[in-house]
Amino acid sequence: MGANWVGTWAGGRVREVDGKSVWVIERRVLGGRRVLTLGVASEREALAELALFERDPGTYRTRKQATQDATELAEKAAADAVMLTPELHREFIEDARKEGLSKDYVEHVLGNYLAHWGVALAGRDLRGVTLLELKKLLKGWKSAEHHRIVALKSFTSWLREEGKLHRSNDPTLDLAVPQAKPEKSVRTKGYSMAEVEAVYAEISSQLLRDTLCLRAKASMHDTEIARVARGEALLKEVNDPCGIKGTVTFHHKRGDDHVVSLDAQAFAAALRLQARKKPLTRAPALLMLKRAAKRLREKCETPEETEKIRVIEPGEIRHSFSNWASEYGVLVRPTKQGLPVEEVAAVMGHRSTKTTRTFYKRVLVPPMIQLPLELAHPEDPPIASRTADLNDSNEKSVA
Repeated sequence: MGANWVGTWAGGRVREVDGKSVWVIERRVLGGRRVLTLGVASEREALAELALFERDPGTYRTRKQATQDATELAEKAAADAVMLTPELHREFIEDARKEGLSKDYVEHVLGNYLAHWGVALAGRDLRGVTLLELKKLLKGWKSAEHHRIVALKSFTSWLREEGKLHRSNDPTLDLAVPQAKPEKSVRTKGYSMAEVEAVYAEISSQLLRDTLCLRAKASMHDTEIARVARGEALLKEVNDPCGIKGTVTFHHKRGDDHVVSLDAQAFAAALRLQARKKPLTRAPALLMLKRAAKRLREKCETPEETEKIRVIEPGEIRHSFSNWASEYGVLVRPTKQGLPVEEVAAVMGHRSTKTTRTFYKRVLVPPMIQLPLELAHPEDPPIASRTADLNDSNEKSVA
């Protein structure tokens, strides 16, 4: 059906559609004829659109075309949006576990604080978030700034590696991780031996007592204790007259080993953990330690004594060990000390001790730091009998 043209105007002609005037631009542009139907309600609006057209005929878009373009861009942006969704959160956490990061770190640092970011950003496209906005959100949280930044930067780094986010759109690239302040400038770190002894005597869980024993007597990390429990460490009975009951050897991917000498109590604790085949996780450990501190407070007779009772943080026992060893420790050497690796290397003609250590360390029983630390609980089995009993059950794990 042909157009019902009813007149002309400065930009072309006017036609009538359903009783309404429709203004049409008709112009020749770059040797071709352009006909554009304007979605305007008056000739005045049509003239305004004509002025825009004549300013740049090549890029001019009618209101309808501009609306369509904006809709398409919005739909494309929504499809390409990079948001901290629960699905991406789970995928990132799963990959972090596969990378071999400790369960506690993945759960309590990456998982926990990334969830906080997910709530704060409320479905925002990360590509549109500014560094200023991130800093403002950080100021709204009163603690754990370091962990919060690490969690978010770890996530965006993973997104870049997965090809989901480009560096040019990553708002966290210039978000600096604050340098940790020296603990001694903030508070006194570590505990006295009396504090640890008192808490140990209040703990009902043999598993937690064994874990604390390895921390306090051998300065073991969370990851090392977990490896003992999972059977990824080699336990070897020594029975040296000096007091070294056995050793635990950790094999590292880089090819070297870390050997720790243990007394009878610590070695028995390691055997029990390995027989259990599963380490104690952080959450239940902290809960039991809080309950132990509560029971100790209830036994106090004065408010001053009550205030001195602290909840033991397992991670700080390693720092405590360093303090204890410096102040009270006695170095216990195996009866058959052997020769320093440097002397063995010299005799064998090795220019570096690295080659010698590869073999020498496998038979080495390292010195042990002995502390005047008395970890005692009424339910602890006698050390002599429990070690013998556990050796049989642990034989296959050791092998």
